Amino acid sequence: MVLRTLRRITAGVAVAAAIAFAPSAARADTQILVQEVDGGGNVVAGSTQIFASSTNITTSLSNFSTVTITANPNSGAISSLTSTVNATPISSGFDPSIGLRVVVTSNGFSTPNVGGTAVVTNNASASSAIGGGQNQLTSNTQLLTNPLSTLPSSSTGVAAGTALGAATGVATDVRPSGAVSQQTTANVTSFPASFAIQQTITARAINVTGGGVASGSTLGGSASSLVSTTAAPGNPVPAPGGLALALVGLPLLGMRRALRKKA
Repeated sequence: MVLRTLRRITAGVAVAAAIAFAPSAARADTQILVQEVDGGGNVVAGSTQIFASSTNITTSLSNFSTVTITANPNSGAISSLTSTVNATPISSGFDPSIGLRVVVTSNGFSTPNVGGTAVVTNNASASSAIGGGQNQLTSNTQLLTNPLSTLPSSSTGVAAGTALGAATGVATDVRPSGAVSQQTTANVTSFPASFAIQQTITARAINVTGGGVASGSTLGGSASSLVSTTAAPGNPVPAPGGLALALVGLPLLGMRRALRKKA
């Protein structure tokens, strides 16, 4: 009877520990802003669309028949936000001087290394699915402090907050045949417990031939932001989930074996 009770307690503690020490999955909330921009980066009037609390959207704009965006946030000692953009130019009258800008803001990220240092790595990866020109994708990453002044749940204004450190430089990738600077980084010290990630991504057709962008071409690609944190000097590093689970379970297993011998 005692062994049976102890067996149930051990199983319960194991489940609780597994939940407590499991790595964090996709976080709180995400907003996606889409707009058209001219060659100087100015927003085309009336083109801005805001999708509140969304990680997967499909829409259209005057210069793009279909725009699909997917955002994938994950949180932990290494947090990440990866966004994929696919934009199909309109079949007739496409203006290559008009590009697509996407701003993805995701909040609720957390780190166990409070007070430590973060390295922010910003990557751009353009797709090669274009004919009659080249596809240029640029991206940069800015961290924001929580809570945000305008939340991702807003559908009337872009999510915003106080900058946490400096933004990364702009990473640029051109396909086919012509990567420029696909990765940029930034460092942030005295890192807080929670934060938000904001990506600004621009896709446009460049070096378009006399025949124009081929029908069926797609602009875009993916942008990823990695935030890797390390503990501040003198602060202990939290035990990995597996080790913590083992440390929790060992005393109970030992007690169970002792009782079995007595029985």
